[in-house]
Amino acid sequence: MNPPVVKQRTVSSAGGSTRVIAVMPFATRPGLVAVGSDAGMTADEVAELLANFMAEALAANGARVISPSDLATAFLSEQRPVARRDPPAAAELAASRFGATSVVMGEVLRWRERKGEAYGTNRPASVAYEMTLYQAPVPRRLWSARFDHTQRTLLADPLTARKYPGGGTRFLTAAELARWALGQSAASLMEGQWRAAQ
Repeated sequence: MNPPVVKQRTVSSAGGSTRVIAVMPFATRPGLVAVGSDAGMTADEVAELLANFMAEALAANGARVISPSDLATAFLSEQRPVARRDPPAAAELAASRFGATSVVMGEVLRWRERKGEAYGTNRPASVAYEMTLYQAPVPRRLWSARFDHTQRTLLADPLTARKYPGGGTRFLTAAELARWALGQSAASLMEGQWRAAQ
């Protein structure tokens, strides 16, 4: 059996903690450079993109979601730095301002765009990120996920490649690879691979 591409781990459980999920703006690894992006994306733009993908994926799976931009605005309105790496501050603000029962915090570890086209590339897209779900307002760690993957061809890894958008028939952009992985995490979180205690 092929191991999952997105590795997830339940740390704890708490009933009702996925009722209202706030998605914090993601952080970036110090020194992260968005490699090979034709659009010229900065590391901060990549982090914003991934946080928005996670918010969209959670909403598509039935969660009530507080967006990263709403959380950033709330921190800035209080003249505080956005708490990208501060679970207590993020969980407290998300609960008090928006009624969030949990908060997702993430970090982009690698972002490398494919070099070439969809049907022929010299270098496939490669993305790595970590994220954690914390209970709010007290930031007890509930769940975590890690994605660290470079796209593989159908010939090299048919079991994994068939799972990609397009069934492995083309090379994905880094954004497509990240959106797919975040969608997988959101779906398993909301569909019960991570089960909160009732």
